[in-house]
Amino acid sequence: MPEVADEELVVALRGGELAAFDRLYARYERRLYGYIRRIVGESAVADDLFQDVFLKVLRDRSYDPARGRFAPWLFAVARNACLMAQRSERSQASLRERAEAQLRPGAQALPDARLGEAARVQAAMAALPEAQRQLILLKQLGELSYREIAGLMGVAEGTIKSRLHAATQAFRRLLTEGGSGDAL
Repeated sequence: MPEVADEELVVALRGGELAAFDRLYARYERRLYGYIRRIVGESAVADDLFQDVFLKVLRDRSYDPARGRFAPWLFAVARNACLMAQRSERSQASLRERAEAQLRPGAQALPDARLGEAARVQAAMAALPEAQRQLILLKQLGELSYREIAGLMGVAEGTIKSRLHAATQAFRRLLTEGGSGDAL
């Protein structure tokens, strides 16, 4: 069966062909879930956000195939959903922290001294500023081009290239500080 473009699948989906939705879902399931999971960290939250994003694909008609490729739009929807979830989580965490501080002043969690390689990579990603983490995830997990990321972020392609280079260097430095820097 010849490969059908995402944009054609969206048009078919809007025409009522649910098989088009299944194909889009299968095509992006792994990449999109991985992207969301890396941003939010928790699999339960990632599961919910992933489903929310695909519900938007099914129900929302804001994507216009004439304006560009489907993948950058899909990852923009996922990015926005993740950012909103993180804002909500930070607000809730702040409230929890204040409540716990009142109950147990001075209590601090001890860092795990035996981080494995995956945990070390995750810790390095978490230590990056949000903007740098987003760029790396969009490029590596989202598999978006520089041009697509530039359009998503609303900046020039050259700016994305230089910011991504800086983000990659910062990530490597963080890995080197925690051990070998061979991940990227």
